[in-house]
Amino acid sequence: MNKTKKSVITTITITLTLIISMFATVLPAATAHDPPLTIPTHAFVSAAPNPIGVNQQLLIMAWLHIVPPTSEGAYGDRWEGLTVEITQPDGTKKTVGPMTSDPVGSIWNYFTPTIVGEYTIQSSFPGQTLAGDNIRPGSTSAGIKYIGDYFEPSTSEIQTFTVQEDPIPTYQDTPLPTGYWERPINAEHREWWSISGNWLGPPGSRYALNYAPYTKAPDTAHILWAQPLTVGGVVGGEHGVHTYHDGGAYEGKWSPPIIINGILYYNNYPSSYHIDEVTALDLRTGETVWTKEDIRISFGQIYMYDSPNQHGAFPYLWETQGSTWNAYDAYTGEYWFTIENVPGGTRVFGPKGEILRYNLDTTNHRLTMWNSTAITDLLGGTSGSAQWQWRPYGKTVDGADGITLNVTIPADLQGGSMFVLEDRIVGQTGLGRTDRWLYLPTEDYTLWAISLEPGREGTLLWKKTYSGADNLTLEPGSASLDDSVFTLKSFQSRQQFGFSLETGEKLYTTQKQSVWDMFLHMTTGFAYGKLISTGYGGFVYAYDAQTGELLWEYEADDPTWEALQGGNYPLYFSGAADGKIYVTVSEHSPNDPKPRGSSMYALDAETGEELWRIPFYWPSWSTQGPAIADGILVGLSTLDNQIYAFGKGQTETTITASPKIIDEGSNILIEGNVNDMSPGAEGTPAIADESMSDWMKHLYMQFPIPGDAKGVNVALSAIDPNGNYQEIGTVQSDMSGMFKKMWTPPVPGEYTIIATFGGSGSYYSSYGETAIGVNEVETPPEPTPTPPPMTDTYLTGSTIAILAGIAIAVFLILRKK
Repeated sequence: MNKTKKSVITTITITLTLIISMFATVLPAATAHDPPLTIPTHAFVSAAPNPIGVNQQLLIMAWLHIVPPTSEGAYGDRWEGLTVEITQPDGTKKTVGPMTSDPVGSIWNYFTPTIVGEYTIQSSFPGQTLAGDNIRPGSTSAGIKYIGDYFEPSTSEIQTFTVQEDPIPTYQDTPLPTGYWERPINAEHREWWSISGNWLGPPGSRYALNYAPYTKAPDTAHILWAQPLTVGGVVGGEHGVHTYHDGGAYEGKWSPPIIINGILYYNNYPSSYHIDEVTALDLRTGETVWTKEDIRISFGQIYMYDSPNQHGAFPYLWETQGSTWNAYDAYTGEYWFTIENVPGGTRVFGPKGEILRYNLDTTNHRLTMWNSTAITDLLGGTSGSAQWQWRPYGKTVDGADGITLNVTIPADLQGGSMFVLEDRIVGQTGLGRTDRWLYLPTEDYTLWAISLEPGREGTLLWKKTYSGADNLTLEPGSASLDDSVFTLKSFQSRQQFGFSLETGEKLYTTQKQSVWDMFLHMTTGFAYGKLISTGYGGFVYAYDAQTGELLWEYEADDPTWEALQGGNYPLYFSGAADGKIYVTVSEHSPNDPKPRGSSMYALDAETGEELWRIPFYWPSWSTQGPAIADGILVGLSTLDNQIYAFGKGQTETTITASPKIIDEGSNILIEGNVNDMSPGAEGTPAIADESMSDWMKHLYMQFPIPGDAKGVNVALSAIDPNGNYQEIGTVQSDMSGMFKKMWTPPVPGEYTIIATFGGSGSYYSSYGETAIGVNEVETPPEPTPTPPPMTDTYLTGSTIAILAGIAIAVFLILRKK
């Protein structure tokens, strides 16, 4: 069922809940009935929309006038055996059901009519003795006093609906934005969910890559804004080329980060400073939204609460202090509630954003799951309407109440978990080093998986034992449910070993990577059907996720040898989004000064082609990221300790034409500018994508102005006095943002001249207009010839006569000869 249909059903369910609850009050709150009561019921049915087109889906709903008396959310009885009979225009009948009702006593289903004409529908309830099934523990609801009473059968009135040849119109989806857009996203634009991702901070399970599948990502190195986090860059003076401390491996000053609803959150100080302070910035502008002291955040959460009374998402920032967790409102940063006694385990998010912690105990053969939203004290109450209200504000609750799963696992499983996925846990016995510094080789090791599917939790899915080889230390790598693969890796051989998530069978061994990749143990992750691996050797390797075949590799070479790692820069896999792979130069404890040429690289995920690079150094060992959401990548560069936001910028196109009034047939000069209106560079020239990295280096990092920078293409057009559209031509702005063109308007009258910048990988589109007037010029008539004077006429006649006489005389003389 798609999201639109589901929301329609939810809306109707809410309405029925409210309406039926009014009738529910007619039930007497009496004690157990002896003898049992016989209670009449009334059935109802509806079909919508009416009329509807043939082969379009129709929603049919049926319900009783009374809610099942013992129904309390997920608990209590339901009406059983509800049916709907559909009579088609040809007299044939179809039956929907029998079905079991929802908590408010209704059923729904979709029906697709294939015959044009009039249909009838009628619902039926067969009658039911209330059994008292699945009563909520400790329930005091008055409804339980109706257990044993009989609710009589009932049949609804017959309803009709019409099916016509022509389809009825459906709501037209809002197209995905091609221009600039902001938060909040109006709820009418449902389709925009696919490009409006969030970034909730470092995952608890190592298999999850910094992968953002629901967002666009920067096509170029265009910078929206830059904000200093702390003092940074070259110290100078008596300290020469050395730079200010950037946090290094253990004192990272910018973490996690988190992005929720277009707001960026991060801690301002390392945890070791014992200074707790969080800043929230507008992701699009870099402006401070708020700063709060005495808070230190670990991750973000968006919890989708859905009950018959309440629907919607709640955004939180979480502070974890041992087993005590504090939730803060993401919009304001204000304290919201506390959970104490949170059990240990691997943290993942459930399908509605609930926080889950799985604790696998192979010593006592137990698997437990803690659910942050299962703590009943976070609701409004335990009975009635309050149990369907999410009301945690101001509360301190016991986290021990959130254990929702406690099952046994096979006694022969030892070791621990490697990957906690949506439907399974993959574990190991015998992997890893047995001494911190010796990295002892892995000998025989066992891989296994247990189920997390409802009703099968803790069940063994498979178990495989393998022999270690070549004195290698094997460690967990990454996992992908989409590709049904997980990996182990060995830093000694610099290889990845792929295994099937379904069977545990070994699938492949990848090629050996750079010898320098024995350091950092290689950073890996899955994206776009590929296993991506980077490391100290300065290469990015992309393997086919299911076969291990090398698809492409990229080398971040250092021609100056400042990095020293085999002539390449050490790379860290920073993230993947929008078909791109982002890697940054980073290492555990970088030398000071850092190697020049260190960069962030954007690569095409399909081909490995470099799309762009810009100077950057990432403190990967102490922070997570960069973070990517809403088409913007944001990260901290320790080259200058500034936060940079990369993404498309807004532009402004201006246009003038001179002279404003001309005579027909004359030229005008069209000129204007295309400017970057991003918050960090407002009013600067818009520059071509191919020149963007060098231009951003100049604007934000004080590099020399690139003399060969190109502008952007601008389409010039006009609307003539008759309303006709015509293209004037395309011009390119220069590195000052200016464009120009001479043009001769073809006819007299008033013109609108339009300059359109169509956008690029770096900028959103914009346009400007101006007007000119062309005067009609009257052409003077051809002059009429003036008749000659009479004297001229006589002279001409005499002359002709004399000439004629001479001609005759000549003729006679010649004849006599």
